[in-house]
Amino acid sequence: MMKPAQSIVTAISCGLALLMMNGTAHARETYQAVPNKAPLSIYKYPKVKLAADLEAHLSVTRGDNGRLSITGTITNPGKSSCKTASVAELIMNLSYAPQYSYAKTGVSDILVSRLFNNLKAGASIQVNAVYQIPDFGGWASVNVPGNAKRLFTLRVIKQNGTSYKPDEDSDIENNVADEVVFYRDLTR
Repeated sequence: MMKPAQSIVTAISCGLALLMMNGTAHARETYQAVPNKAPLSIYKYPKVKLAADLEAHLSVTRGDNGRLSITGTITNPGKSSCKTASVAELIMNLSYAPQYSYAKTGVSDILVSRLFNNLKAGASIQVNAVYQIPDFGGWASVNVPGNAKRLFTLRVIKQNGTSYKPDEDSDIENNVADEVVFYRDLTR
């Protein structure tokens, strides 16, 4: 064991060594302003909502004798799955010249109705139909004006009929797609 006098000398020696090293161990922090430099700005990234986005696309191909091939697609280009119970509907409306009012004719049919519950991000579903126009007299053109038109609409809606909330569908403006075909109706 150490004698008390030796321990005091050792403690003083250690203290002096620490004091001497204290001055050299700490570096001084100095800052210089950079002339003519704009201040640093921090870019804030926008907040991205991870919501689904149901988007409708429709194509109508005219065939011979008034036969139509209708191809509809509901796609989810959103960032998350759409887990809301939904319905993709393909609807046909008829109107006649000269007013072309769908309300006046009152003819509207749901051609296809397809239920879906889970449409993953990036996935699509198809809604297809073949439709035969009754009393078809030919397609309208520049030389042969049409006296009737049919509006085909693909829409996606919630199964319970209420509106989509923003966290269920981030853009409800693209939930409907439509195509119109003009033709000659033999009964007119």
